[in-house]
Amino acid sequence: MADPSILSRLREGVAAWNAWRQSVELAEVDLRGADLRGLDLRGADLWYALLQGARLERALLSEAVLDRADLGRADLSGASFYRARMRGALLDACILRGTAFVEADLTLAKLTGSDLTGAVFTGAVLEGTNFFGSDLGTAYGLPSEGPWIESGDGAPHPSIHQGLDRRVAGRTTVSEAD
Repeated sequence: MADPSILSRLREGVAAWNAWRQSVELAEVDLRGADLRGLDLRGADLWYALLQGARLERALLSEAVLDRADLGRADLSGASFYRARMRGALLDACILRGTAFVEADLTLAKLTGSDLTGAVFTGAVLEGTNFFGSDLGTAYGLPSEGPWIESGDGAPHPSIHQGLDRRVAGRTTVSEAD
């Protein structure tokens, strides 16, 4: 279950959330089962967040950082992940009906056994993305031949992101005092 203090902090807004995330050590944040339906989380730092079973229907997560986030069994129907960074994210058994991953970076993400009905992947980076057990026939914007995985377990090795620090990767910046 989501940590009430963490959930309260997130509801203060993305700017306050990201400032707090920069001030603490990289650690999992517990948002399991949280009701985040329709929230504007554009640009949020959700690196390594536990979001299993969360309700994120119609949430705006454009340009959010969800590297190594665990969204297993979450409902992301109609959510927008435009240009979101989701490297190594776990989206197993998710409901992704009508979810937009336009230009999102899903490198090494795992979307096994997920409902992709009407999901949009136009321009998405899918290098090593695992779709095993998911029906890609109803998803839009996938190239005819892709660099993704459709058979076997293909789970990303846990050490694949060792050495990465959210404070220097991608759009996140740090002052010189850090």
